[in-house]
Amino acid sequence: MFKHIIQWSFIILVAFAIAGCSSSQQTQEETERKTELRDAALERYLNGQLLDQREEYAAAILEYQDALRFFEEPAIYFALAKDYAVLGKHEQALEAAHNAVRLEPTNIEYRETLAEIYMRAFRFDEATKEIEAIIQQDSTRRESWYDYAQLLQFTAPLKSLEVCEQILERFGPDDHIYLQMVQLYSALGKLDKAAEAMKGMLALNPANFEIKKSLGDLYMEMDSVDAALSLYDELVELHPENVVLRASIAHAYLVKRDYAKAQEQFDSLITRDTLSIDDQLEFGKVFITFVERDSVVIPLAEEMFNGMLKQYPDDWRPYWFLGAIANVKRDDSISVVYFKKVTELAKWNADGWVGVASVWFDKGELQKALEVLEEAKKNVKEEFRVEFIYGLTLQRLKRPTDAALALERAIGINPKNADALSALGLVYDELKRHPDSDTMYERALRLSPNNSLVLNNYGYSLADRGEQLERAETMLKKALEQQPNNPSYLDSMGWIYFRLGNFEEAERYIKKAIDLGSNSAVIFEHLGDIYSKMNQKEKAQEYWKKALDLDGNNQALKDKIQRGEL
Repeated sequence: MFKHIIQWSFIILVAFAIAGCSSSQQTQEETERKTELRDAALERYLNGQLLDQREEYAAAILEYQDALRFFEEPAIYFALAKDYAVLGKHEQALEAAHNAVRLEPTNIEYRETLAEIYMRAFRFDEATKEIEAIIQQDSTRRESWYDYAQLLQFTAPLKSLEVCEQILERFGPDDHIYLQMVQLYSALGKLDKAAEAMKGMLALNPANFEIKKSLGDLYMEMDSVDAALSLYDELVELHPENVVLRASIAHAYLVKRDYAKAQEQFDSLITRDTLSIDDQLEFGKVFITFVERDSVVIPLAEEMFNGMLKQYPDDWRPYWFLGAIANVKRDDSISVVYFKKVTELAKWNADGWVGVASVWFDKGELQKALEVLEEAKKNVKEEFRVEFIYGLTLQRLKRPTDAALALERAIGINPKNADALSALGLVYDELKRHPDSDTMYERALRLSPNNSLVLNNYGYSLADRGEQLERAETMLKKALEQQPNNPSYLDSMGWIYFRLGNFEEAERYIKKAIDLGSNSAVIFEHLGDIYSKMNQKEKAQEYWKKALDLDGNNQALKDKIQRGEL
């Protein structure tokens, strides 16, 4: 603070010494008046500086504003800018900082402050221009180059990487710059470049555990498993009891399908009396990620979690993982037993309730699923998954009004879940609330524009109403690109062509859906409708009757068969 007082006082003295050289051209009265103004401004500036030291910034601002009424000086604007910035008044701070730079454009400290205020206001482009001006004026300022590279991260990441390279060439290796390069390259998906930058960090800090471990993890992302293991092995010699490191090594061996060595990592720690349940679960999570990929891992994972149960019989988490493993094995009865145990040990936790309900839902035991979810709602409040599955179950039970209420609650908890929005769109469609249905689908597509289920459901809804058929066709093409053999999607595309009057294409798509094994009453009825339009009455009756066998309560279908036409 005192530095600025001395600096400003010196500037004032010099300014008026120069002014005194031409005093012969001024009256004595004018000179005295200017001296009075200078002294008045200096007095208020010094008052402001003292108030700044006491952190009374609002009062200091008033003093600086008063000083500027007497004498316009860049140091006053500079002090004013800093105080406005402290108070979060970015526009006033920017105006004052601009004036300081305007009056003294070569003062680097003024430009740095202006750039900093721009950054606080999230105006990165303007901040970048100020830093560029500083570097142009003095290219030896390391801090300005750092600021330049960091600012460009937000607006021009590739340019930021170029600047990082320039910094390394100009000033030599720097771990902060290497870290920035790692982050940028990782965000850009250039993992090999990120690894090279991390090697630079490691060269500067060869004994740093975190850097070496992170480089190993990065190698795992790159599928360079042997390179990762090489680093992990170096670390484990120095840190043999580090649970996270052992888990990473186990993960690497699981990728290599060397299950014995993966198990060794857990066994090397399990003998420790101090190994907590959390540490054991850290290992368990590694193994559980491979359960669906490779059935060989299942017995290892089961052994691991069963061991946890013996040590910690009152902890709900091992039961949940064993339930998830049983679910993968399609052993529903065992899965339900474990998930129910979770609900007993942790009624407050949604995981157990959702686990049990999901098993019953997948098995088509909808009433059982509903009962579990209603019990869950008594114990777990405001839980998205419970409300979501509850809504899906009610929809499958043909209770669309209740389903809509449940899904509305789910979306109230998590408004950005595309699956819930799509499900509510489907229910609204069943209730003939088409504007509301379209709104839900549009919201879902904004969140997940390539979501094949949303594209199919929305496209089918539009086709069924005969609206926006070209857009519906585009949606189904995108959905079928992702799942070309999905019978429901093929039926939707066929129905769009039916609405467009292209009955040959409609027949081709819906027959393909049936050939792929679909046994849906709706799809059979659609094919019957197509044949009716093609004047193939016998075929129409054949497929309508197949549809009626599957949906015997469909009165509209019965009427169609009796009429012999649409």
